[in-house]
Amino acid sequence: MSKIPSLAIEFTANATLRIGSSEVDLVELTRCLRTLADTQSITAAANVLGVTYRTLWGRMLSFDAALGCKLIGKARGRGTQLTGKGRALLAALERHGALFLPPPPQPVAALTTDLARALRDRPLLRLMASHDYAIARAINARRGVSPASGQSASVDLSELIHLSNAGSVDCVRSLLQGDADLAGYHHVTTTASERANSPWERVESDSDFWSLPIMEREQGIIVAPRAKRQIESIADIAREGIRFVNRQRGSGTRILLDAWLSDAGISPSRIEGYDQEEFTHQAVAATVAAGAADAGPGLKAAAAQFNLGFIPLTTETYRLAGAVDTRTHETVAALIAATHQQAAKLPGYRVLAAARR
Repeated sequence: MSKIPSLAIEFTANATLRIGSSEVDLVELTRCLRTLADTQSITAAANVLGVTYRTLWGRMLSFDAALGCKLIGKARGRGTQLTGKGRALLAALERHGALFLPPPPQPVAALTTDLARALRDRPLLRLMASHDYAIARAINARRGVSPASGQSASVDLSELIHLSNAGSVDCVRSLLQGDADLAGYHHVTTTASERANSPWERVESDSDFWSLPIMEREQGIIVAPRAKRQIESIADIAREGIRFVNRQRGSGTRILLDAWLSDAGISPSRIEGYDQEEFTHQAVAATVAAGAADAGPGLKAAAAQFNLGFIPLTTETYRLAGAVDTRTHETVAALIAATHQQAAKLPGYRVLAAARR
């Protein structure tokens, strides 16, 4: 990987007011007026601004000429004062002073980091993944994991991978459309007809892509402690008075839930809160833990995080996929190794050997 020179980003305010054929630097005008208002002396103001008396006086004359009015004047016993027009201009400029300020250092530093990543021989990989605890922890951990040794790598995965979450369907579609380099997803086994029309069929069968099963996860119904006696099976979420919270349409968990309901002969219209949607397993569990719902679909790991009840319904396979040219990418190997390391610590997870399909 080639060494990228150190980067520095500089924001400068360059605000010019044009009046006829004249131009006025608004930042400089504000600085001069404010300093004169504070010091009430051209000599003192010149010292503060780091210029000579003659230079500052010349600037003020040029401002007067451009604006067609006098901005400062001398008053007996009171030194140099701003005129009425000068005070009005200063008030207007300072009221909109944020326009002339550089952005805060934190977002500038973040932009610098992202630009440096983009200029590497191997830029940041874009991972669109269905929400998963192991993947999130692998990327957000202080250090990545070396696929060969299992020891800490020299660079954080967060510096090599940009993670965003979406439903499994959208993740795979983003990969197919070129909007993501990698996709993390899970799906239920469907009929041959349904599978033929699914977005993951091409990823899992087309030589332009690769798809690896990397772990198994226990999915089921997350249940509030107070509702454990009322909810003991999938059928119980349709009971009167049970408040449900769902995952969003297009998520693998929503597809799983709908399959469970279909197998049990339960109409979604019978479930109070079926249309109340959250976008992660953690959000569903947090909603239940906060008392805003009695149950919701999700991972055993999410239930354990909030000390909630859990009804296991299936063990699913979570897959990682990408365009064929990313298969041997060292970052992909590091991601799989780090994900395996995190999955081994989570309840309801089982690591799968990531063999080439």
